[in-house]
Amino acid sequence: MSGPPAAAPASSIATFTDPRNNYSIKRTASSFTLTNRGFAGGVTTLLPSQTTVQFSDFSVNLLIGDKSKTISASTLNSIIELYIAFFNRVPDANGLAYWIDQSKAGMSSDAMANNFYAAAIIYSDLTNYTSSMSNADFVKVIYKNVLGRNEVDADGLAYWTAALEKPAGTSGAETRGTLIRTIVGTAHNFKGDPQYGWVADLLDNKIAVGTYFAVQQGLNYLSDTESITNGMAIAAAVTPTDINAAKTRIGVNDPTLDLRTAAPAPQVTMKTSMGDIVIELNPAKAPITSANFLRYVDVGFYSNKIFHRVISNFMIQGGGFTPDLVQASTYPPIKLEVNNGLSNVRGTIAMARTSVLDSATSQFFINVVDNTFLDTSGGGYAVFGQVVSGMDVVDKIKGVPTSTRGSYADVPVTTVSILSAERSN
Repeated sequence: MSGPPAAAPASSIATFTDPRNNYSIKRTASSFTLTNRGFAGGVTTLLPSQTTVQFSDFSVNLLIGDKSKTISASTLNSIIELYIAFFNRVPDANGLAYWIDQSKAGMSSDAMANNFYAAAIIYSDLTNYTSSMSNADFVKVIYKNVLGRNEVDADGLAYWTAALEKPAGTSGAETRGTLIRTIVGTAHNFKGDPQYGWVADLLDNKIAVGTYFAVQQGLNYLSDTESITNGMAIAAAVTPTDINAAKTRIGVNDPTLDLRTAAPAPQVTMKTSMGDIVIELNPAKAPITSANFLRYVDVGFYSNKIFHRVISNFMIQGGGFTPDLVQASTYPPIKLEVNNGLSNVRGTIAMARTSVLDSATSQFFINVVDNTFLDTSGGGYAVFGQVVSGMDVVDKIKGVPTSTRGSYADVPVTTVSILSAERSN
């Protein structure tokens, strides 16, 4: 059976010697933070390259939430169902990630089921599946894992055993791998049935707990044996009406973590001599411009710069000059990014440039009124975010007296300094 790599590259792993439950994990705009619940101020910010966290009892795959959204919900559930059917356990995040990749690469559900059966045989002492077991005994194990039934009705046993014994390619023929999927589908059909509806409820609850364990929390035990034995114990705690006992059995209490939640939009706090301005960027609609701005932020470029151009009924512009009006050296200019649904309305931030379209570097401006004509004028000006806090500061800046200094017009008489610009999240 194919499987995931034994371990992630060392450079991508952040290692902690304490148990997982000692920490809460929070997603930021660019990475994750871990807060030690028992240590005041014990916050660790991971590097963007660190995508696995190793604890003393679990590892956490920080990428599984995003990866789970690259396939349909029904396909994801069908993979989790294979773990339930063949092992009667919750999936581990790394294994689930591997099978997601296989699905995206074109592996059929039947082929995947046959791979799971091959693995179940390898761990026969834990799964009760063997290559030598009779078809009837195989069906009995499926009933226990999928349907939660220790007893098999005679008609059902005869029907499914006959399906396994039919020649391949004939109508109704099943392999041991595909029969699992067929019976899972049958179980779902019981939903709402007054007599057997609990079967579908039990399966749905096992899927919910499997999703919580592997996708929402991104958990992996530290060995295959632990993954199977502990995963089976968790699944065994699920009932048709309750999943809380199973979640308690996991032993990780971090209810606010859901790795499926998208990273928050990056925010930058710009400290000025007149107060703080918090800007939220929109990398989804302006990826080039947002990345460019953050590049300057991350190297501390905007410290000791000024707002050098202020027009009270238009905008405030800064980010390119020192207090003595010396223009700072910049990175190469970027491509103009317009027509992306973002408009130059009050409170938005956009890149300043020359008459050359692809000439923006570090200078930006904040619109103090609606300037929608800038969306198209001269080729357009690229909006990449908006002020989410501190518009009162922006309005104070727009009201400062200005004059001409040398060749520069609309320069504040009293310098409006940018003290720093740093990521807020």
